[in-house]
Amino acid sequence: MTSVQTRTASTSVSPPEPASRPLLNLVSRFQNRLEDGDRHGHKLISAELAPLEHERAALGDRKRHLSACLAPAATDEDRAALSRIVMALLGGFPTFGADREDAKLTVSLIVRALDDVPVWAVQRAAGLFLKNLQKTRWNPERAPTAPQIRTEAKLIMLDVEVELHRLDQVLSAEIVDSETTEDERKAAVAHWNQIKSQMGRSNVIAERTAEEIDRERQEMRRANDLVEQRDAWERERAGLPPARSLVEPRSSSIA
Repeated sequence: MTSVQTRTASTSVSPPEPASRPLLNLVSRFQNRLEDGDRHGHKLISAELAPLEHERAALGDRKRHLSACLAPAATDEDRAALSRIVMALLGGFPTFGADREDAKLTVSLIVRALDDVPVWAVQRAAGLFLKNLQKTRWNPERAPTAPQIRTEAKLIMLDVEVELHRLDQVLSAEIVDSETTEDERKAAVAHWNQIKSQMGRSNVIAERTAEEIDRERQEMRRANDLVEQRDAWERERAGLPPARSLVEPRSSSIA
């Protein structure tokens, strides 16, 4: 038994034991080492950083302990305990029916509605309702309904489910071999250098020289001359007068 292990035996009636500080630190350490895989929820961890055998055993013990504590009432004893809790909760409100048969039917229906939550969560929820400390919206002048009790119990279970999810991420992470050969390392470095050089070329905006600008202007003038010559030839064939040059100054009178 290591310093971070906890007992695994539990029933629906028993709440989970608080995680020890060493165990919380252990989970946090490995969670920080996880990397995202190629799909949602897929986690990777380097073989060099993965949990050792005794660490994985401790995390597995904690996961089994929490899973057992989240189990709903499964035995007649657990269901009887759940019925007593519900009866005591409803009996604390004057709106609860006094007829014995109606009361038994109401309790039975509520117990059936709570078939997916552990007894300890219902017991805590009942205590919160009686003290008016619940998080679920509710009229304190009336006894809580089955959906309200179930919602409050689910909220109580949330911290346990979050811890269980973190444990499962670490334990189910795919272990990848991070060792590389010298040839693989050289190939990776060469590939990265190639990418960087391409990025550099694509981001550089070269300033044009005076000669390049003058050459571009000459090409543009030559292209304009060819267009004007073709236009003049086509107008001559069509019997039209020559077109006035675009750069020819227009005569105008100013009053």
